[in-house]
Amino acid sequence: MAYQPGRLRKPVAQPEQVLGKRRRSQEDSSETSRSATRPRLATKSLQSPTPYPIPDAASLSSGEISLTPPYSPTDDDTPPVSDDQVDEYHLKGHAYQAWIADPTLAGCLCGRASKTLFELLNANNEKERFTCPENHFDDPPLTIQEDLQQLGLPKREKQYRFSKLLHYGYDENNSKKESRHTGPHWSNIAIAQYSFDHPIDTLKYLYFTQVQNDETLPYVQEILYPRHDVNWPTLNRIESQTWEYDTDEYKEILGTKLGRAAACLVIGAWERGLFRTFSVYG
Repeated sequence: MAYQPGRLRKPVAQPEQVLGKRRRSQEDSSETSRSATRPRLATKSLQSPTPYPIPDAASLSSGEISLTPPYSPTDDDTPPVSDDQVDEYHLKGHAYQAWIADPTLAGCLCGRASKTLFELLNANNEKERFTCPENHFDDPPLTIQEDLQQLGLPKREKQYRFSKLLHYGYDENNSKKESRHTGPHWSNIAIAQYSFDHPIDTLKYLYFTQVQNDETLPYVQEILYPRHDVNWPTLNRIESQTWEYDTDEYKEILGTKLGRAAACLVIGAWERGLFRTFSVYG
Protein backbone atom coordinates (compact mmCIF):
# COMPACT_ATOMS: atom_id res chain seq x y z
CA MET A 1 0.00 0.00 0.00
CA ALA A 2 1.41 3.33 -0.98
CA TYR A 3 1.22 5.90 1.77
CA GLN A 4 2.23 9.36 0.56
CA PRO A 5 3.05 12.13 3.06
CA GLY A 6 4.02 15.59 1.86
CA ARG A 7 2.66 19.01 1.01
CA LEU A 8 1.87 18.98 -2.70
CA ARG A 9 1.26 15.96 -4.89
CA LYS A 10 0.76 15.10 -8.51
CA PRO A 11 -2.38 13.22 -9.59
CA VAL A 12 -2.16 9.54 -8.77
CA ALA A 13 -2.79 8.72 -12.41
CA GLN A 14 0.50 10.28 -13.47
CA PRO A 15 3.77 8.33 -13.32
CA GLU A 16 6.02 9.24 -10.45
CA GLN A 17 9.16 11.25 -11.18
CA VAL A 18 12.44 9.83 -9.96
CA LEU A 19 15.02 12.42 -9.01
CA GLY A 20 18.65 11.84 -8.12
CA LYS A 21 20.77 8.74 -8.24
CA ARG A 22 20.19 5.98 -5.76
CA ARG A 23 23.05 5.36 -3.34
CA ARG A 24 22.93 1.84 -2.01
CA SER A 25 24.74 0.29 0.87
CA GLN A 26 24.91 -3.30 2.01
CA GLU A 27 22.02 -2.57 4.35
CA ASP A 28 19.72 -1.30 1.59
CA SER A 29 17.02 -3.66 0.46
CA SER A 30 16.43 -4.34 -3.21
CA GLU A 31 12.70 -4.69 -2.54
CA THR A 32 10.89 -2.00 -4.51
CA SER A 33 7.51 -3.60 -5.11
CA ARG A 34 4.37 -1.74 -4.15
CA SER A 35 1.18 -3.19 -2.80
CA ALA A 36 -2.33 -2.13 -3.77
CA THR A 37 -3.30 1.49 -3.25
CA ARG A 38 -5.65 2.27 -0.41
CA PRO A 39 -9.16 3.31 -1.64
CA ARG A 40 -9.81 7.00 -1.85
CA LEU A 41 -11.68 8.79 0.88
CA ALA A 42 -15.34 9.04 0.00
CA THR A 43 -16.37 12.51 -1.10
CA LYS A 44 -19.93 12.25 0.10
CA SER A 45 -21.12 15.54 1.50
CA LEU A 46 -21.00 15.78 5.31
CA GLN A 47 -24.43 17.14 6.16
CA SER A 48 -24.16 16.77 9.94
CA PRO A 49 -20.56 16.43 11.15
CA THR A 50 -20.26 14.51 14.38
CA PRO A 51 -19.40 16.93 17.20
CA TYR A 52 -16.27 16.31 19.22
CA PRO A 53 -16.85 14.77 22.67
CA ILE A 54 -15.77 17.92 24.51
CA PRO A 55 -17.12 18.21 28.09
CA ASP A 56 -18.55 21.60 29.05
CA ALA A 57 -16.25 21.85 32.06
CA ALA A 58 -13.18 21.58 29.85
CA SER A 59 -14.28 24.13 27.26
CA LEU A 60 -12.10 27.22 27.09
CA SER A 61 -12.98 30.70 25.96
CA SER A 62 -10.74 32.28 23.34
CA GLY A 63 -9.54 34.85 25.85
CA GLU A 64 -7.87 32.17 27.97
CA ILE A 65 -5.56 30.94 25.23
CA SER A 66 -2.27 32.48 24.19
CA LEU A 67 -0.74 30.63 21.28
CA THR A 68 2.89 31.02 20.33
CA PRO A 69 3.38 31.72 16.61
CA PRO A 70 5.31 29.06 14.68
CA TYR A 71 9.07 29.39 14.63
CA SER A 72 10.33 31.15 11.53
CA PRO A 73 14.07 30.71 10.90
CA THR A 74 16.10 33.67 9.74
CA ASP A 75 19.58 34.09 8.37
CA ASP A 76 20.66 35.63 11.66
CA ASP A 77 19.78 32.78 14.02
CA THR A 78 19.93 29.65 11.86
CA PRO A 79 23.36 28.29 10.87
CA PRO A 80 23.77 26.66 7.44
CA VAL A 81 22.95 22.97 7.18
CA SER A 82 26.21 21.04 7.48
CA ASP A 83 27.25 17.86 5.69
CA ASP A 84 27.25 16.09 9.06
CA GLN A 85 23.61 17.07 9.58
CA VAL A 86 22.65 15.74 6.16
CA ASP A 87 24.46 12.48 6.92
CA GLU A 88 22.58 12.26 10.21
CA TYR A 89 19.26 12.79 8.44
CA HIS A 90 20.20 10.03 5.99
CA LEU A 91 21.02 7.56 8.77
CA LYS A 92 17.84 8.33 10.70
CA GLY A 93 15.72 8.11 7.57
CA HIS A 94 17.29 4.77 6.65
CA ALA A 95 16.39 3.47 10.10
CA TYR A 96 12.77 4.64 9.91
CA GLN A 97 12.41 3.20 6.42
CA ALA A 98 13.64 -0.16 7.72
CA TRP A 99 11.37 -0.07 10.79
CA ILE A 100 8.30 0.57 8.65
CA ALA A 101 9.15 -2.30 6.28
CA ASP A 102 10.38 -4.91 8.77
CA PRO A 103 8.48 -5.58 12.04
CA THR A 104 11.31 -7.79 13.36
CA LEU A 105 13.86 -4.97 13.60
CA ALA A 106 14.48 -3.76 17.14
CA GLY A 107 14.95 -0.19 18.30
CA CYS A 108 11.85 1.40 16.76
CA LEU A 109 11.15 4.71 18.49
CA CYS A 110 7.41 4.78 17.68
CA GLY A 111 4.60 2.55 18.87
CA ARG A 112 1.04 1.84 17.83
CA ALA A 113 -1.39 4.62 18.68
CA SER A 114 -3.93 3.55 21.27
CA LYS A 115 -5.64 6.68 22.61
CA THR A 116 -9.01 7.70 21.18
CA LEU A 117 -10.10 11.30 20.84
CA PHE A 118 -12.64 10.75 23.62
CA GLU A 119 -9.88 9.56 25.95
CA LEU A 120 -7.67 12.55 25.09
CA LEU A 121 -10.43 15.09 25.77
CA ASN A 122 -11.97 13.37 28.80
CA ALA A 123 -9.02 11.94 30.74
CA ASN A 124 -9.78 11.56 34.44
CA ASN A 125 -6.35 12.93 35.28
CA GLU A 126 -6.43 16.66 34.49
CA LYS A 127 -2.70 16.63 33.72
CA GLU A 128 -3.33 14.19 30.86
CA ARG A 129 -6.40 15.96 29.46
CA PHE A 130 -6.42 17.85 26.17
CA THR A 131 -8.63 20.83 25.36
CA CYS A 132 -10.03 21.80 21.96
CA PRO A 133 -10.28 25.60 21.55
CA GLU A 134 -10.83 25.40 17.76
CA ASN A 135 -13.02 22.94 15.90
CA HIS A 136 -14.93 23.62 12.68
CA PHE A 137 -15.39 22.46 9.08
CA ASP A 138 -14.04 24.60 6.25
CA ASP A 139 -12.47 24.53 2.78
CA PRO A 140 -8.85 23.28 2.53
CA PRO A 141 -5.95 25.76 2.24
CA LEU A 142 -5.77 27.48 -1.14
CA THR A 143 -2.26 26.12 -1.73
CA ILE A 144 -3.49 22.53 -2.00
CA GLN A 145 -7.00 22.93 -3.45
CA GLU A 146 -6.00 22.34 -7.07
CA ASP A 147 -4.03 19.25 -6.10
CA LEU A 148 -6.96 17.87 -4.10
CA GLN A 149 -9.24 18.34 -7.07
CA GLN A 150 -6.83 16.41 -9.31
CA LEU A 151 -6.86 13.57 -6.77
CA GLY A 152 -10.66 13.38 -6.92
CA LEU A 153 -11.16 15.03 -3.53
CA PRO A 154 -13.40 18.05 -2.94
CA LYS A 155 -11.75 21.44 -2.77
CA ARG A 156 -14.82 23.29 -1.55
CA GLU A 157 -18.04 22.41 0.27
CA LYS A 158 -16.45 22.82 3.73
CA GLN A 159 -15.81 19.08 4.15
CA TYR A 160 -12.46 19.35 5.97
CA ARG A 161 -12.28 19.50 9.75
CA PHE A 162 -9.96 22.13 11.22
CA SER A 163 -9.25 21.48 14.88
CA LYS A 164 -6.63 22.45 17.41
CA LEU A 165 -5.87 20.37 20.48
CA LEU A 166 -3.88 21.80 23.36
CA HIS A 167 -2.12 20.07 26.22
CA TYR A 168 -1.13 21.95 29.36
CA GLY A 169 2.03 21.07 31.23
CA TYR A 170 2.89 21.99 34.80
CA ASP A 171 5.92 23.83 36.14
CA GLU A 172 7.81 23.26 39.38
CA ASN A 173 5.11 25.19 41.27
CA ASN A 174 2.41 22.94 39.80
CA SER A 175 1.07 25.88 37.79
CA LYS A 176 -0.63 24.99 34.51
CA LYS A 177 0.83 26.33 31.28
CA GLU A 178 0.50 25.53 27.59
CA SER A 179 3.03 22.89 26.55
CA ARG A 180 4.26 21.44 23.26
CA HIS A 181 6.65 19.01 24.92
CA THR A 182 4.36 16.81 27.04
CA GLY A 183 1.67 14.28 26.29
CA PRO A 184 1.41 11.77 23.43
CA HIS A 185 3.42 12.15 20.24
CA TRP A 186 1.88 14.44 17.61
CA SER A 187 1.29 11.50 15.27
CA ASN A 188 -0.83 9.67 17.85
CA ILE A 189 -3.02 12.75 18.30
CA ALA A 190 -3.44 13.09 14.54
CA ILE A 191 -4.47 9.43 14.29
CA ALA A 192 -7.05 9.91 17.05
CA GLN A 193 -8.46 12.99 15.31
CA TYR A 194 -8.68 11.35 11.89
CA SER A 195 -10.14 8.12 13.28
CA PHE A 196 -12.97 10.06 14.90
CA ASP A 197 -14.37 10.98 11.47
CA HIS A 198 -13.09 8.17 9.22
CA PRO A 199 -11.73 4.60 9.36
CA ILE A 200 -7.94 4.84 9.52
CA ASP A 201 -7.59 2.65 6.41
CA THR A 202 -9.11 5.45 4.30
CA LEU A 203 -6.12 7.67 5.08
CA LYS A 204 -4.00 7.94 1.96
CA TYR A 205 -2.37 11.37 1.85
CA LEU A 206 -0.69 13.44 4.53
CA TYR A 207 -0.16 17.13 3.78
CA PHE A 208 2.14 19.46 5.68
CA THR A 209 1.53 23.11 4.87
CA GLN A 210 3.50 26.17 6.00
CA VAL A 211 6.57 24.15 6.93
CA GLN A 212 8.71 26.30 9.22
CA ASN A 213 10.51 23.99 11.64
CA ASP A 214 14.24 24.46 12.10
CA GLU A 215 15.27 21.14 10.49
CA THR A 216 13.14 20.39 7.45
CA LEU A 217 12.82 23.87 6.00
CA PRO A 218 16.57 24.72 5.99
CA TYR A 219 17.40 21.28 4.58
CA VAL A 220 14.92 21.66 1.71
CA GLN A 221 15.94 25.27 0.98
CA GLU A 222 19.72 24.88 1.28
CA ILE A 223 20.40 21.27 0.30
CA LEU A 224 17.59 19.41 -1.45
CA TYR A 225 16.32 21.99 -3.95
CA PRO A 226 19.76 23.41 -4.88
CA ARG A 227 21.09 19.87 -5.36
CA HIS A 228 18.53 19.34 -8.13
CA ASP A 229 18.41 22.92 -9.37
CA VAL A 230 14.79 23.29 -8.26
CA ASN A 231 13.50 26.83 -7.74
CA TRP A 232 11.76 27.69 -4.51
CA PRO A 233 7.95 27.87 -4.93
CA THR A 234 6.28 31.27 -5.24
CA LEU A 235 2.65 32.35 -4.97
CA ASN A 236 2.34 32.21 -8.74
CA ARG A 237 4.36 29.03 -9.29
CA ILE A 238 3.98 25.96 -7.11
CA GLU A 239 5.29 22.74 -8.62
CA SER A 240 5.52 19.51 -6.68
CA GLN A 241 8.59 17.28 -6.69
CA THR A 242 8.70 13.53 -6.15
CA TRP A 243 11.38 11.86 -4.03
CA GLU A 244 11.34 8.12 -4.57
CA TYR A 245 11.49 5.38 -1.97
CA ASP A 246 14.98 4.18 -0.97
CA THR A 247 16.83 7.09 -2.59
CA ASP A 248 19.20 9.39 -0.71
CA GLU A 249 16.72 12.26 -0.89
CA TYR A 250 13.89 10.11 0.43
CA LYS A 251 15.94 8.96 3.41
CA GLU A 252 17.23 12.45 4.15
CA ILE A 253 13.72 13.91 4.17
CA LEU A 254 12.47 11.01 6.29
CA GLY A 255 15.28 11.70 8.76
CA THR A 256 14.30 15.33 9.38
CA LYS A 257 11.89 16.29 12.12
CA LEU A 258 8.93 16.51 9.75
CA GLY A 259 9.80 13.25 8.02
CA ARG A 260 10.16 11.40 11.32
CA ALA A 261 6.72 12.68 12.35
CA ALA A 262 5.22 11.25 9.16
CA ALA A 263 7.01 7.94 9.69
CA CYS A 264 5.72 7.73 13.27
CA LEU A 265 2.19 8.29 11.99
CA VAL A 266 2.53 5.35 9.60
CA ILE A 267 3.96 3.14 12.34
CA GLY A 268 1.31 4.28 14.82
CA ALA A 269 -1.61 3.73 12.46
CA TRP A 270 -0.74 0.33 10.93
CA GLU A 271 1.23 -2.75 11.76
CA ARG A 272 4.87 -2.57 10.73
CA GLY A 273 5.62 -4.55 7.62
CA LEU A 274 2.29 -3.83 5.91
CA PHE A 275 3.67 -0.81 4.02
CA ARG A 276 7.03 -1.20 2.39
CA THR A 277 6.99 2.03 0.42
CA PHE A 278 5.54 5.48 0.37
CA SER A 279 6.59 8.41 -1.76
CA VAL A 280 7.51 11.87 -0.49
CA TYR A 281 6.36 14.92 -2.41
CA GLY A 282 7.03 18.58 -1.80
